[in-house]
Amino acid sequence: MFKNAYSATRRYITLIEIMIVMFLISMILGVLAYNYQGALNDGRAFETRANIEKIGTILSLKIANDPSAIDELEARWKDYVRASPLVNNPDKMTRDGWGNEFKVSVEQTEDGQQRITVRSQSLDAYESGGGS
Repeated sequence: MFKNAYSATRRYITLIEIMIVMFLISMILGVLAYNYQGALNDGRAFETRANIEKIGTILSLKIANDPSAIDELEARWKDYVRASPLVNNPDKMTRDGWGNEFKVSVEQTEDGQQRITVRSQSLDAYESGGGS
């Protein structure tokens, strides 16, 4: 009599319950991974924009010190960046946040001036919504 009053029934977890818990965990992990990927791309875009500005500054300083360098700028821009004292890691500086090389060009403006343009195809795709 005393034993029956305190007897507990054993309850087992069913396969359906395990599947529901696994589904919920996978949904949460999927959302976290999606948000993490977006944060990574935002960081890559930020790094790329900063490097574009820094490369533009380095190349402008080079042209200010040696105006004849603009003729070979498109071919030798990486050499100028590597030689700059403003750069700690030159190999990383010549690539965007996604690991692709920057494209540097010298363009003529309408008023006859020359303008240095530094572009990243990956950043352009990211900003246009195409991702990368």
